[in-house]
Amino acid sequence: MSHPLSFLLLILSLFFFNSIFTNSTSFSPLCAPNHCGDVGILYPFWLYGDNTTSDKSYCGYKGFGLTCSSADEKPILALPDDTYYVTEIDYIHYTLTLVDIDAANQSCPRVRHNVTLGTLPLNFSTSDLNLSFYFNCSPLYPTSVPPIGCLEGYNANYSSFVFVEGEETAGFEWANICKEKVVATVLRTEIDTRNLGSGGFAGAIKNGFVLDWKPLKDCGACESSGGYCGYNNTGVENKFLCFCRDGSINGERCKG
Repeated sequence: MSHPLSFLLLILSLFFFNSIFTNSTSFSPLCAPNHCGDVGILYPFWLYGDNTTSDKSYCGYKGFGLTCSSADEKPILALPDDTYYVTEIDYIHYTLTLVDIDAANQSCPRVRHNVTLGTLPLNFSTSDLNLSFYFNCSPLYPTSVPPIGCLEGYNANYSSFVFVEGEETAGFEWANICKEKVVATVLRTEIDTRNLGSGGFAGAIKNGFVLDWKPLKDCGACESSGGYCGYNNTGVENKFLCFCRDGSINGERCKG
């Protein structure tokens, strides 16, 4: 990205953050901007356990609550399968960058689970690319395919392999000789397909992947009336709340 464009995006981001902060001051304190480390936490995301978040209510989308790691001040998002560091949230383009916590500090990351979004209003980005890992494979693999060299020490009797998803060896069923398959999502621009087996995936895994978020259907009426949606957790089911600019909290939308 060119320096002028990077500078422009920075200015726009700062303007957006300042605009949100200014506009949210008249809302409930539950909707106030926050931060964890150098990541700004704004609606529709919210922070667990900070001094503006009630144990009973929160302002933001279901499933978008973040935990701030006390050890390294990094926000953490829980997806249905595991937890991920949030390294960036782009409120202009509605994207967030996630890094698998299990693989974040490994020189040769051994991914252990697929990325599952469940019912969250999140989508994989067109910037993403899936890698298929086959672990603990018997010696019956094609000799033309190099194993992952940095994982060879885990078990001398087995080998592991990685492919761009859909580009596995034609006519060969890897699932028949491998004990485990895991699909990991990375950024397309971080992958050099020519050296995957020699550890070319490691940097991409540690740099994470991007998800897009979309407006929550249940929040349509509230947001279109200028409000922020949230929920009250006191009942059996989360009760929908609409936080309005005049400080009021309504059941569906803001008045007027």
